Amino acid sequence: MSNSPVVSIIIPAYNVAPYIGEALASVVAQSYTDYEAIVINDGSTDETERAVEPFRDRIIYLKQENRGLAGARNTGLRHARGRYVALLDGDDIWMPDYLEKLVGRLLADSGIDLIYPNAIYFGSPRWEGHLFQDFYPSREPVTFEKLLQRECTVFGSAVFKRELAIEAGMFDESLREGGEDFDLWLRLAQNGARITFTTEPLVRYRKRSESLSHDGTRMPRSQIRIYEKVLANPKTTQQQAELIAPVMAEMRAQLNRAVGKELLAAGDYAGAAHHFALANAHFRSLKLTLVAAGLKLAPSLVAAAFARQSESDRKEL
Repeated sequence: MSNSPVVSIIIPAYNVAPYIGEALASVVAQSYTDYEAIVINDGSTDETERAVEPFRDRIIYLKQENRGLAGARNTGLRHARGRYVALLDGDDIWMPDYLEKLVGRLLADSGIDLIYPNAIYFGSPRWEGHLFQDFYPSREPVTFEKLLQRECTVFGSAVFKRELAIEAGMFDESLREGGEDFDLWLRLAQNGARITFTTEPLVRYRKRSESLSHDGTRMPRSQIRIYEKVLANPKTTQQQAELIAPVMAEMRAQLNRAVGKELLAAGDYAGAAHHFALANAHFRSLKLTLVAAGLKLAPSLVAAAFARQSESDRKEL
């Protein structure tokens, strides 16, 4: 272990052939070089392996059957030798001083267990040039309670102590719908990990319409599951459980709204109206109230309006 790198970079790669080259080029361009880069091809069916080929002499390349993002990251964790782990998605890009700035903070203060950066969006006209923390702000100190209430949101391309992640149980591979990183950050914080951040954007965060975050029902479902896990954890106090209740109500309302949209697109107007009503019991939205009225009077017109809006949203991405 004396020759182990300071940091292990874990890069899951699932059908990211058009993007993985840029991601790996940003790793090779890092000003801080005491690292190993581990690419996990998670059962890709496109040309990801060919796109990785020019970098094979600079990376550790692993292949496995598809196990999802959590499964790929856990494979990387099991092979990692560094004291710290840095996460990079196969379609994102690091600034050249990403490792220098974040690993430098960790080395300067051994009490920090996890640090995350700000990021700048690209790849979508709607999001281009905006900062992650403009939409998902953080403020010190980062606590378990603040994470629960989304007062602090850890950006996924974080750097953390490898042993703490292993002791916390690594990523939950049952969370195939997303949120596996949020789940781990909560467990780390609940175990007493000290988490901090920088407001400097050190990552270019690609927005893609086909990514998990663009599925309307997946993310609320995963968030609800994660909060249910927290509630079932004996470490969770009554006060913390009370903090979760309004967040759970919001997530369930978001899920009902998303399900309503799916049912509306499928022509199930009665089902759509039911889920919109459940969502509106929380949101108390004029728009949802008008949609409910429209579904009674002219459901096909409401469906057509939603279809046009969905097409417009896709064109903006």
